[in-house]
Amino acid sequence: MNKIQPPHWHPVQCAGFILDWDGVLADTKLDFSEIRSKYFQGRPVPLLEGMAMFSEKEKSELWHDIYELEMNGAEQATPVQYAMDFVEWLNQKSIPWVVVSRNCGDSIRLAAKKINFPLPDKVFCRDAGPVKPDPKALWLAAKELNLEAQQCAMVGDYVYDLVGARRAGMRALLVQRPQADWRHWADAVFPTMKDLLEALQSPLPLIPWEYTSLVEQKGERWLIKAWLLSLQIPDDAPDIGSLCEEAARLGAGSLVISPSVSLSPAQWKNWPGLSPVYLGMEQGAVIREVLKKRFPLISIREGTDGVLLSGVPHLVEREMEALLK
Repeated sequence: MNKIQPPHWHPVQCAGFILDWDGVLADTKLDFSEIRSKYFQGRPVPLLEGMAMFSEKEKSELWHDIYELEMNGAEQATPVQYAMDFVEWLNQKSIPWVVVSRNCGDSIRLAAKKINFPLPDKVFCRDAGPVKPDPKALWLAAKELNLEAQQCAMVGDYVYDLVGARRAGMRALLVQRPQADWRHWADAVFPTMKDLLEALQSPLPLIPWEYTSLVEQKGERWLIKAWLLSLQIPDDAPDIGSLCEEAARLGAGSLVISPSVSLSPAQWKNWPGLSPVYLGMEQGAVIREVLKKRFPLISIREGTDGVLLSGVPHLVEREMEALLK
């Protein structure tokens, strides 16, 4: 039984896994530098997105060059060490998984044949639909697994995997590139697939990504103590969005919202960027919908039994400090 409890977290708690293909399961040693030199003066432009301003002729030529590069790489594909062991572990545990890649389907199928890798029934590639880091690509994959996004982990070796996961509200696991400049996007970093597999077999508590800055600033002890707090959000807090976000950022484990109280026009107006669709909805539903995407472990419940906050966002830290003494 998994004994890891909030505010800690571990990928073993994820109900499904979304796996990148190249670099995670198969190694095709793709190098797009010549294509970038040919079409983008060597700039590190995302190739699929960067062609948007091209003429149809240029697009066709670029598509052809990318396809040929990927197919040549697939011909020389080798398995990533311990990738098959990882997939076998998922299968043994009856944990669903799917492949999501920016590569073309032909190259994925060819590489899978070369390395004798059993692809799942559904593989998401660039041939149809959105691609990472567009969160829609990962939402579609989660739907295929019959799971919500927050129940899934994206396993990848490149920044598009991590940024896509963050945008989709998923956990992001970086493998094979522990020193990458963009490792800060990941919930956890594993130098190899073997390290990820061993971590799943013997899980140890990890600090969730959304609380790493807090722990760096105030220490893990603060987070553990703050997680035990149930903070009552005043019904009439003018800046209720900032109030809740500040309490969540500071590690409060539970926010308590009075039942059957609607979000007022003034509260909506003071909540930067909040869609008008939330006007008039119950406060609890709005706060849960918005906040859980950034702080998936927090509890947001209806009631009147929490410690009442003053309602002023910049005073939340001082109020929590007093409660934690």
